[in-house]
Amino acid sequence: MRSLDLIGCGALNVDLVYRLPRSFALWDELGPPGSEQLMEANVRRAVDEALAHVPPTRSGGGQAANTAHALARLGYRTAVVGRVGADDDGLYLLKGLAPAEARLVARDGDTGRVYVLLDENGERRNLVWPAANDAFAPDDLPRRAPKARFAHFTSFVGDGPLAAQLALLERLPAETEITFDPGEIYARKGVKRFLPILDRCAYLLATEKELEMLCGLSLPESLDFLLNAGVGLVVCKMGGRGARLVGRRVDLYVPPLPAEVVDVTGAGDLFAAGFFAGMIEQVGLASAGRLAAWAASRGISSVGRSTYPDAEAWQARLAEERGDNEGAARGGGA
Repeated sequence: MRSLDLIGCGALNVDLVYRLPRSFALWDELGPPGSEQLMEANVRRAVDEALAHVPPTRSGGGQAANTAHALARLGYRTAVVGRVGADDDGLYLLKGLAPAEARLVARDGDTGRVYVLLDENGERRNLVWPAANDAFAPDDLPRRAPKARFAHFTSFVGDGPLAAQLALLERLPAETEITFDPGEIYARKGVKRFLPILDRCAYLLATEKELEMLCGLSLPESLDFLLNAGVGLVVCKMGGRGARLVGRRVDLYVPPLPAEVVDVTGAGDLFAAGFFAGMIEQVGLASAGRLAAWAASRGISSVGRSTYPDAEAWQARLAEERGDNEGAARGGGA
């Protein structure tokens, strides 16, 4: 396999997206908007019963998979490492990863699912049924990790898959830049489990809530802790309020772009893809942040991956960003 721009490693799921009214019977029994929780068997039975007559929209999902797919659509070379089931859902996921490379994904058991419950405001609650993801193990890894500019780690549920991720981390070349988006599920586990990743982490992407949950500290203290632990830059995602890029000598605000909100699922993964693409293109942090916000805004106007931007749209936006930078430079020198 030739050198990649990004290799992603995280849970691979079929997203079953439901748009539900305020009258949905289970809202009060689930977490708040934006939450992500593991489904117990009794919860899945109750949800399946309540949704029996509601047709879902099916889409490929998983943080690392979404980011790898989005970055590949922008025209970069990406691949995914993980596990899906040896079933129709698994085949659907593998096909849906394209143009990202799926040859490194193992197949066995039943494919994981995430029930994405959207309320009338487009806010989501994610209910996770991990299935095959929980069986992801070091034996599923390629013997030799492919060369890649970035290796993007995102969450699983079980501890076994985390051991596989740490094994992959050890196999990656020293020049590979490590990126990490813990999500709520990993954040709940606490920061100690992820110190080997943080020690090599160039970019950590997380919401304010996830940062505080991960570190068990206030947001300012969490940022200080992570930078001292080895993280090069923390990308603090703030939803409709934009994002902050925080490093030892930088604190940049990235404003959001206006967009019609249909489904915010995957917006953070698109933000990551746009940011990584900007860094590959060496446009600088501020521009990479703006390009990330643009990518995220393109993905929330529809359900699933259907509106992820393509290479043509990306090249046009990238040229515009570079043109604005050149104009600002000339104006500054006048």
